[in-house]
Amino acid sequence: MKINELLNALKAQEIACSEEQVNLLNTFMKVTLETNEKFNLTAITNEDEFVEKMIYDSALALYDLDLTEKSIIDVGTGAGFPGMVIKILEPNAKVTLLDSTAKKINHLLGFAKEQNINVEGIANRAEDYARNNREKYDYATARAVSQLNILLELIIPMLKVGGTFIGMKGQGYEEEINNSKEALRRLNCRISSIYEFELPESHEKRAIIHIVKEKETNKKYPRQYTDIKRLPL
Repeated sequence: MKINELLNALKAQEIACSEEQVNLLNTFMKVTLETNEKFNLTAITNEDEFVEKMIYDSALALYDLDLTEKSIIDVGTGAGFPGMVIKILEPNAKVTLLDSTAKKINHLLGFAKEQNINVEGIANRAEDYARNNREKYDYATARAVSQLNILLELIIPMLKVGGTFIGMKGQGYEEEINNSKEALRRLNCRISSIYEFELPESHEKRAIIHIVKEKETNKKYPRQYTDIKRLPL
């Protein structure tokens, strides 16, 4: 997908985007690929593929949502996808970028400062951050991070009651949902919506899963990550 095709592609999904925002997303792509030559941020280095599989794919998190003045945390943000894309497209959202690698967070904060983007960046492990930041966010996202049942234990404690986890998954997401029934029950949350998409050029399948938190999370969650991974809920 060419960068000049992004505007119409997003509008087709009813995701608001201006030419100025497309230009800023293009700048973010250029900076990401340039930095990628110094340390690893992305395996996708072809610009047309990057627009489709990184930028457009990340923007799908905004489908059927209004994040104006809402707080949102992007867990395992990596190179800033979807978190920085969300912030560029929803400048009034209060976005926190969380990643365990300080070098990646510093890169994102450097870009944000250069472009006058007001975003928070935190270098910490998700389970450690969650223990001290419970019931704090309206929304949370995670893209290409881990299996759904693992993500739920890391993310749901951070959400306010009534908050939504926007799970971004690819083909085979149904099995992940099936393996997450116990996690959903124990963490007092439920799937409210599932939106399926097909990327316009590669035709890869995508699913956006909205999971709503219904009650406060038991303080024993999240456990240590070794236990979460060894014995997922």
